[in-house]
Amino acid sequence: MRKFVVGIAAVAMVAAACTAGGSPDAPSAVDTGSGASNAPVELNVWSFYSGREFKQYNDVLDVFKEQYPWITINHTPGKSDQDVLRAVNSGTAPDLMISSGASNVSKFCSTGAYADLNPLAGQDGLDLAATVAAGPLAYSSFEGSQCALPVLSDAYGLYYNTDLFDAAGIKEPPKTFSELTADAKKLTVFNDDGSIKIAGYVPLASFYENSALFNGNYGGASWYDDQGKAAFATDPAWAELLMWQKDFINEVYGADGYNKLQEFFAKLGGPDSEWSSANGFEAGKIAMVMDGEWRNAFIEADSTGVPYATAPFPVADDTPELYGSGHVNGDVVGIPSSAEHPAEAWLLLKYLALDTKAEVALSQVLKNVPTTFESLKDPTLGADPNFKTFLDIAANPDSRFKPLVPIGQTDEDLWGAFVDKWEAGQIPDLQKGLGDVANQVDQQLQLG
Repeated sequence: MRKFVVGIAAVAMVAAACTAGGSPDAPSAVDTGSGASNAPVELNVWSFYSGREFKQYNDVLDVFKEQYPWITINHTPGKSDQDVLRAVNSGTAPDLMISSGASNVSKFCSTGAYADLNPLAGQDGLDLAATVAAGPLAYSSFEGSQCALPVLSDAYGLYYNTDLFDAAGIKEPPKTFSELTADAKKLTVFNDDGSIKIAGYVPLASFYENSALFNGNYGGASWYDDQGKAAFATDPAWAELLMWQKDFINEVYGADGYNKLQEFFAKLGGPDSEWSSANGFEAGKIAMVMDGEWRNAFIEADSTGVPYATAPFPVADDTPELYGSGHVNGDVVGIPSSAEHPAEAWLLLKYLALDTKAEVALSQVLKNVPTTFESLKDPTLGADPNFKTFLDIAANPDSRFKPLVPIGQTDEDLWGAFVDKWEAGQIPDLQKGLGDVANQVDQQLQLG
């Protein structure tokens, strides 16, 4: 995302630019400090990236290749965590994997699918706690195993259309759920047939990045109690969140609001519209949307010209102290335990996760929040007020990711499926349903 900056080329080079082979112009041998030789090697790297972001990531990888010219990187896009787990089990894993989030770090660590990086860091004299921000460092480890490191982090906030706000006479973004409901009602426009022309806000859990809202941060909900049991039925913040969603749909869109929203989403192009200029917010068809910091780069690259500003996402009315915080997550990078070239993979992992210039360069082009202390100090990153919103959210001490558990993202999947049924009107007894989904999660935890 965002413009590629010339300054990225300033990453320190440890060898002169030369041709390969034994000629006088060949690069000098480099002491890698990681047991890696200077022999030619091809690193297989998998990531979830695609499209424009994939190309921009490769631009940053090219700087690494200038630093280590004997290492060729074969970067494969569009890979999921499940792809990696299958490859590990079949002995065909890549040398390095970049995942889009931390949900499965617990699985990668506890099963030994990824190598523990602590010994490698100790060997190189690295103090990870003094280098990497505490939150991202925590969500890239599990039960003492630092089997991954964060590369960039995501923070979730509110994007709002300033022209639509002005037309509706709204002076500032909402800070609470009730204000979000009231503003969405003012901003929503219907067609003559009753269908949605402009949505004030779409509260469906499956819409774009809304799953972050239903992770509970914005109402202080706890995933697990002190005994490690799922707390969906025992922490009232979950029921309050779902009741607010139901009331929002009825108040803003009417008794048939769920079906209207589904029809509206389909006309936008469904989930695929999120990653193109057909994005409902960019197209001016949605006044407010929950999204990550990267949307700034998409808006710029898509040249849609949508007038917008950003703010923290609203919080539950009874937890105003949480305003300014939010859900945070981010890319994690790990070395599969069966990697063919682990020493060279460690060189690349250190470059992506710990090198200040690489972190800043990635943050500048992808519009994600960097994760090292030094990169977070870079003055260029906070110059854009719409991006600074997300730097502040990431730095807020109340911002968090959900607790990591041995079952990986299974608890999220079960919860997400329940919320989908709830908003579709398929859960007649909310409290009983919350108890049922809590029991399902507990059973999965017992199975391991």
